[in-house]
Amino acid sequence: MPAEQQLWEGKPSLKVLTGDLVWTLLFTLVLSLGVGMLFAPALAVVAKMSEASARAVALNAPGLRFAAILFVVVVAGQRMVRLGWRALVLRGKSYRLSNQRLLVESGVFSRTIDEIDLRTVDDITFHQRFFERMLGLARIGIIASEPGRDGGGGGLAVRPRTVVELVGIADPRAIREQIRNAAYEASGKQVFMRPA
Repeated sequence: MPAEQQLWEGKPSLKVLTGDLVWTLLFTLVLSLGVGMLFAPALAVVAKMSEASARAVALNAPGLRFAAILFVVVVAGQRMVRLGWRALVLRGKSYRLSNQRLLVESGVFSRTIDEIDLRTVDDITFHQRFFERMLGLARIGIIASEPGRDGGGGGLAVRPRTVVELVGIADPRAIREQIRNAAYEASGKQVFMRPA
């Protein structure tokens, strides 16, 4: 086999989170407006129930207003924190393709490296959600069957399929073709894959 040569290196694009960012901002806006518009009418309804409830609402109105604001901040903040975490996870990924293997490094605090020998690639998938298509991004899936030793007779068996997904890939059709061609070359031209 020829010496290993790097063919491509990349990271997921944060643009892949655009749809989630839009939905998070829209959710925050609707939640804020909903709580703001329903707060006073809800207090008025409670105050009309009895004299005691009217006094309780009058005495606790500032605290109830603070609780409503805190509710919006906590619920919307959770979504923002989750989105921020997903951005960190994406930035912690990197992809490297050589003429022999595909390496996927991931992790925010620790590192994990997944490696696929290109000779074992069975199929390459391509998927674009609506926002990804608008932004020129896609997900590329690599499906491989790794040969290994079976437990008993010492013969070669095929281990379960490995699936690795490359997320947020810019110029995805070209990268998919590059992976396909590298797998074809590495396998000694014995792999057949469907076109994109």
